[in-house]
Amino acid sequence: MASITTNTPANGSDKDPVSLFESHRRQMIRDRMVVNVTLGVLFIAFLLWSAWISRFTPDRLAAGLPRIMEYFGSVMPSLQWDVLFESRDEAGRFPPGSLGFWYNDFWKYIRLIWETIRMALTATLIGTGLAVILAFLAARNTTPAHWVGVAARRFLEFCRGVPEILFALVLVFAVGIGPLAGVIAIVIHATGALGKLSSEVVENASMRPVDGIKAVGGNWFEQMRYGILPQVMPNYTSYALWRFEINVRASAVVGFVGAGGIGAELSHVISFYSDDRVTAVLILIVLTVTMIDLLSERLRHALIGKESLK
Repeated sequence: MASITTNTPANGSDKDPVSLFESHRRQMIRDRMVVNVTLGVLFIAFLLWSAWISRFTPDRLAAGLPRIMEYFGSVMPSLQWDVLFESRDEAGRFPPGSLGFWYNDFWKYIRLIWETIRMALTATLIGTGLAVILAFLAARNTTPAHWVGVAARRFLEFCRGVPEILFALVLVFAVGIGPLAGVIAIVIHATGALGKLSSEVVENASMRPVDGIKAVGGNWFEQMRYGILPQVMPNYTSYALWRFEINVRASAVVGFVGAGGIGAELSHVISFYSDDRVTAVLILIVLTVTMIDLLSERLRHALIGKESLK
């Protein structure tokens, strides 16, 4: 009678597949836990180190917060109810304690805020156009050459890596005090930020339309125009509106170095007066930025569709 023999692996791996799978899964869990614990310890260590370097301590916060309230208390207007809504007197002046006296330069502030909005709008339009062009050059799946993509990505990193106020400071020295320096500074930074976001959208786009256009003889521009741009246009528009919100705030900030807008007036009243005019300008800036944010949010939601937010 012939004997039936079984072949046993020499390396001893005679476990069933389920045991092997469970053993491998446990090993993966242990490895992941080690990585997570290591990263967590490093994060806490760097956080504590950063807090120590910046002297971010509870006692300093407790001592500094009352001083903030003390400053705002010094620049708050002393309004009086009995003359709150009084108009100009025979000499053409508002009585102290009235809203008119507080906002004596109201129309000047409105003109500067309108200038700030125009600065932000101009910078957003120009920056978005440049970002769209550079995004196709920087994206790894659409760049016409490797060196072109590397150069475009490094340029975008430089544009968004330098703060707007530093660009504005240099440009004020180059082109003089006024809105032009602020617009150019914001354009440079907006181009870098929007170019980064737009290139990532391009890299996630489907390349099938591009392959179809290329197969029928379309050049690189036609591939981008008809194959990629229709896919990414909603995202581009949403990003442009979002960047407009940021540029309004940036336009107010760059004014501190003489780059036009309401920021220049805010810097002036802080430096020379430090009275209730500071609060008057701040309130108008906050209200303007809030209204633009709300309007931009509605436009973005209308663009992407409310159903995608559910």
